[in-house]
Amino acid sequence: MEAFALDRTRLLDGPFLRAQDACVAYLSELDPDRLLAPFRREAGLPPVAKSYGNWESGGLDGHIGGHYLSAASLLYAATGRPELKDRAAYVVERLAECQDALGTGYLGGVPRGAELWDRLAAGEVTASGFALDDRWVPLYNLHKTFAGLLDTHRYTGDERALRMAVRFADWWLGLAAGLSDDGFEEILATEFGGMNESFAELAARTGRADHLAMARRFSHRALLDPALAGRDALDGLHANTQIPKAVGWQRTAEVAGDPELARAAAFFFERVAGHRSVSVGGNSVGEHFHSATDYTRVIEDREGPETCNTANMLKLARMLFLAAPRPELIDFYERATFNHVLSSVHPDRPGFVYFTPMRPAHYRVYSSPQHCFWCCVGTGLENHARYGELIYTHDGDDLAVHLYLPSTLDWPERGLTLTQRAGFPDGREISLDLGLTTGPREFTLRLRRPAWAAAMTVAVNGSPVPAEPGPDGRVPVTRRWADGDRVTVELAAATVAEPLPDGSPWVSFRHGPAVLAARAGTHGLDGLVADDSRMGHVAAGPLHALAGVPVVTADPPASALKPLDAEAGTFLLDTDTEPVVLEPFAGIHDARYTVYWSTATPETLQRRRAELRRADETGLRLDERTADKVAAGEQQPETEHDFDGADTRAGATGDRRCRSATGWFGYTLRDASGEAAELSLTCVGTGDRRACQITVNGHPLAAVDGSGAPEGTFYELSRPLTDAMRAAAAADGRFEVRLTAAPGSATPEVHLVRLLRR
Repeated sequence: MEAFALDRTRLLDGPFLRAQDACVAYLSELDPDRLLAPFRREAGLPPVAKSYGNWESGGLDGHIGGHYLSAASLLYAATGRPELKDRAAYVVERLAECQDALGTGYLGGVPRGAELWDRLAAGEVTASGFALDDRWVPLYNLHKTFAGLLDTHRYTGDERALRMAVRFADWWLGLAAGLSDDGFEEILATEFGGMNESFAELAARTGRADHLAMARRFSHRALLDPALAGRDALDGLHANTQIPKAVGWQRTAEVAGDPELARAAAFFFERVAGHRSVSVGGNSVGEHFHSATDYTRVIEDREGPETCNTANMLKLARMLFLAAPRPELIDFYERATFNHVLSSVHPDRPGFVYFTPMRPAHYRVYSSPQHCFWCCVGTGLENHARYGELIYTHDGDDLAVHLYLPSTLDWPERGLTLTQRAGFPDGREISLDLGLTTGPREFTLRLRRPAWAAAMTVAVNGSPVPAEPGPDGRVPVTRRWADGDRVTVELAAATVAEPLPDGSPWVSFRHGPAVLAARAGTHGLDGLVADDSRMGHVAAGPLHALAGVPVVTADPPASALKPLDAEAGTFLLDTDTEPVVLEPFAGIHDARYTVYWSTATPETLQRRRAELRRADETGLRLDERTADKVAAGEQQPETEHDFDGADTRAGATGDRRCRSATGWFGYTLRDASGEAAELSLTCVGTGDRRACQITVNGHPLAAVDGSGAPEGTFYELSRPLTDAMRAAAAADGRFEVRLTAAPGSATPEVHLVRLLRR
């Protein structure tokens, strides 16, 4: 089964085309010279424009430039607009100047990159999850440029971009040649994006064995070995560090013919899609994989599934589906595309979403073009150009329709065009009009029967035909087709309740492929359009009480739904308080929303309400008292809070990130209100003796000296701030918190550090 080139498919009017248009509008607002400024700086060339701020001047300088190159090329293929091809060509021209100026083949905006690469070439490797020689994920950054060049070559035909990618690859091959296997594996402990995928892709185009060998070398054994053993070892890991590795395994497997890597990629996909994802198709909390058997944090946290994760899971699903078209793969692809990805761009005021909280009655934040340069902005620029990648495929002369999405297909090699019109989101009134410019021809048209369809009927020119799907989930229609033939498809969309995978009493509702949600007001949407602050992508406004969310008491829960407006896809949900209107989640913007609903029976309702009140007491009330907090061991929060330390390490206990030290580590927490009164640490028991000193603004706060809590249990260390500490913070509200291990000992394993108000 083969995919069509992206330029063979065009979207027709509907939500997906509006999302694509919003993406084009956003990209058009970006100044390529400002995106190229980090590359010129690192190449020693004079500036022609000031670099953008935010993440583009915070250590990840240049990453959006690579995404921009991919996005302009993808959008050109998806739309045919020549100005997008011109934008890509302009960026390639300017990047070529930078590559030529350096003369080594290197090309990047990584701050002080030459110094970093010289150290690596000398075998001096200092790596952690998000830092390589104190640089913020430099290989992840470089991968965006590498991928951008390859995408430009593929989608615009720019041969110069391919030559530049080969020069870049040769530079890296020379650098890596001096690294031992152990040293290289240490580098792979950092986030390196899809470097294995890009080297495999380059090998497919050049045929060079050394390119393919490097793709294999980027196979991180710490993740690959458990996957090959059929063991899920993902708890607590940074999700979007891991997902691109599996994408790379699959691409390397395709190029090398390696069934072992393909098996690992398929196992990884099944574990994440089947056991670690929510109904909209996303995964992770605060960027990290939570426990597959406990979704508590998914419901309670304000940092829900990350858009980048889903974008990469879609890449993996597409690759796996083209290799073996199993129905569950395209079902996931449709779910994640129609819900999470489609919802992640504002269609009227273009902006991209980073986190999509699953906490009831919370909301999402949107980027602004001149101020926000997060990873999910870069991914977002590409996402909405990709809708046409898997609507149709072909196998020889046969044609398959996988997604019911308004679009056209042009297949000149077979003299065939197809125009699809479909209602959204459940595919009502689907019609497929065929054009055959070279005369009648016999072939099989395969029509996917989605898992959500309770029934399916098919007619050709008004005459019914059998609609029984084969083992691949597709209905074959074989005949001698003629110009003007029309196929009509009717799908009866089932309405279902989907519990969380851990079996906890929370459900979401889905009608056909569309996950349903309720609007929950527009008050307290702090930072709805993000500024240029480091953590502006987080919806930091007040949390709403879980106990205030209506409870579904119907048995089964889906029986609580009553159709309201078939055309709009709306329903009335009966709850213990009052009926609630549900609508397709992908259409909700600029509002709080609820996707997941607590469930109970009439007999257990009061007990369930009490459980929710207790969750509010330990979660919501603490959040209301929190002036500032930092999640120890997580890169984003630590960077935001000026992390520093020596002889310190980050790790995970279960699905919780932690940090400890045999030396010291510390953060800067801030309180603009002047009401901070207490420092609270959430720690993880290690079962051994831990002794350390805690200071705040240089003043001793507490000495920790004891046998410690049982291994794996969580405990709190809370101490009131002294007048001296508060006085030292009076001028700017800064509290410098430091934990220093006693000689021969270690600090506790710290999970959270909180500054609490009275």
